[in-house]
Amino acid sequence: MPIDRDRAARLLAERKLRQERGKVSDDFTVEWFPEQRAFYEDSARLTAAVCGRRAGKTRGGNRDFVRDAMRTKHGRFLYLNSTRAEARKLAWIGARGDGMKSLVERHKLNAIPNETELTIHFPDLDSWIYLMGADDESGVSRALGLPYHKVWWDEAQKIPTKLEDTIRDVLMPTLLDYRGRLRLTGTPVRNMSGLFWKVTQPTLKARLKNWSVHHWNLMANPFFGRAMLKNGDWYVIAGVEEVISGPHLEGELSAEIMGARHVRGMLDLQELLGGSDVAPLDSPTMLREGFGEWVHEDSNHVYAAHKVPLHELCYAPARTRPDGFPDIEAAMRDLPGFTEGRQYFCAFGNDLGTRDPYAFVLWAWSLKDPVLYEVASFSRSGLDYDQMGSYMIEVRESVVISITVADAGGGGKPAVKGWSKTWVDRYKLPVIEAEKSNKYGAVQMLNTDILNGRIKVREGGVLLGEWLVHHWSILVSATGKMVEDPTTPNHASDAGLYAHRHSYHHRFRPEAKKILPGTAEWVLQEERELEQANCEQDDRGPYGGYGAYR
Repeated sequence: MPIDRDRAARLLAERKLRQERGKVSDDFTVEWFPEQRAFYEDSARLTAAVCGRRAGKTRGGNRDFVRDAMRTKHGRFLYLNSTRAEARKLAWIGARGDGMKSLVERHKLNAIPNETELTIHFPDLDSWIYLMGADDESGVSRALGLPYHKVWWDEAQKIPTKLEDTIRDVLMPTLLDYRGRLRLTGTPVRNMSGLFWKVTQPTLKARLKNWSVHHWNLMANPFFGRAMLKNGDWYVIAGVEEVISGPHLEGELSAEIMGARHVRGMLDLQELLGGSDVAPLDSPTMLREGFGEWVHEDSNHVYAAHKVPLHELCYAPARTRPDGFPDIEAAMRDLPGFTEGRQYFCAFGNDLGTRDPYAFVLWAWSLKDPVLYEVASFSRSGLDYDQMGSYMIEVRESVVISITVADAGGGGKPAVKGWSKTWVDRYKLPVIEAEKSNKYGAVQMLNTDILNGRIKVREGGVLLGEWLVHHWSILVSATGKMVEDPTTPNHASDAGLYAHRHSYHHRFRPEAKKILPGTAEWVLQEERELEQANCEQDDRGPYGGYGAYR
């Protein structure tokens, strides 16, 4: 059988090319430290790394992307960051010339970088890397139409809450064709909300399911301290080849390396953040930026739910019917003393809107204790005013309500503001318009109740869910006022705030202590009552009035 020399030459060339790619890809990853390698070689479909600053997550990811793209036939790899400028700075060029384009050029790979489009094409395999900014829904939606082997979202802490549905509905399906993988890398921030928080938060049971989560910080990064043998002696170096200390005995190296990373990395970062007076090692700033940990202490949330242990803030689970609407009757039975006949008064707050979700919160209080209890909270999008009215009627038919208050601004303005009488006539609902002035002061008053144990809510309820993620914006208004972040949900929170202003749990007065007959307290009470009666008799005149004569 004759030998096909052309085919044999082609196979030999392909084998040689594979060997060369393998050698280069091995060179890419030889510098990976164990924590990096564990993350980038994790076989899970959904993986996330929560890290401190300068932990090497982006440098390692750039090498991982180029390594996979140069070995995958018809490969499709997508890198996302909050903006295109960030994608170019961190992943195209790189902080130290270690971006994807820089790697391709330094190693003289057979690849075509396109500076305008931020793409890298490996023509031998028809494999592509795409770098994109995703600061809005259209940025993510542009990913539609292509299946991906791997999608990497860097600086994932910046993913806005509003993009979560887009990621689920648009991005996830692009991973189906090749059984692709989604990777998130980021650093904790003050505002604990959004997809990255849900995936990597410290409470394991509360994390989103099916994610493999990794954690490390710059104390694991050899760039800030590693051993090097010079002329037979061991030294500790950092950076490119900056000698930190040495020579050392081999048994001293581990402690010296960690000391160098602490000084050259952690303490340098502390100095840049303002020094030990401004940013102590155990401060929220250092715990986030240096150690890569989520911190509640200065999380900048609008509501103070994080400052109270949840087992103290919550008194009962949320009661929900099979159709998703609150079970008001069952919820009322959870209230202390309700089944024994304790009387409760209810305030019903509503946040109306057709563009935004409709939400309500039902509060209850009694004169037996100073606590305001959440009976139920609810939120649903896409409703018209008739549907909102029917929900409000359903609640009123389930429990006696003392006052119903509705949002008179925003999406609810046409329904209430200026024509509450029409609303009452149409739906037979006695609605008053919500008081919206000095909202910041009203929030702080509600927070005072939370911190002093005068608010109890439902575990797993809509209201608590919003309180745990709604935060102030980094920006403030032109007048210097705090501004609520528009990307985090607050509709049930607003409804609860409106009704809180009309609740009277603060009128609680403790019952007088019962005095047993025959005790010293009982004798003193009897003496005071007799003395008071005698004084009143002396003041009366002969005609029954006060004074001696008329």
